[in-house]
Amino acid sequence: MTIYLVLLIGLMIAQAMAVFYLWQRLLRIESERAVEAVSHEQLQKQLAAAQRNIQDIALLAQQAASGNGPRQQLPAASSAGISPYNQAVEMFKRGLGSADVAERCGISRSEAELILSLYRNSPTS
Repeated sequence: MTIYLVLLIGLMIAQAMAVFYLWQRLLRIESERAVEAVSHEQLQKQLAAAQRNIQDIALLAQQAASGNGPRQQLPAASSAGISPYNQAVEMFKRGLGSADVAERCGISRSEAELILSLYRNSPTS
């Protein structure tokens, strides 16, 4: 009878270890999926920003080709070495709103609104 009890306890321990292993594996899989979801979201945001920049470039090219207005600087994302604040001013000159400028330049909306306010009040605007 004691041998059966020892075997039963051994089987219970083995089963508990298997459940623990599977639980740990499930947690690891869920963690990996969360990381993948964040990476996927970041890639979607970058793709959306790139698409907006392409649309801006197409619009500027169309304006330049039709002669409607002066030739403007290319969108901020394609301008290397320009600060986000200078990029924001250029975008305000093209008529973009504070929310769009903040998102495209990577600045807060309050910063974008401050830049817009300063730009509107400057004598060179």
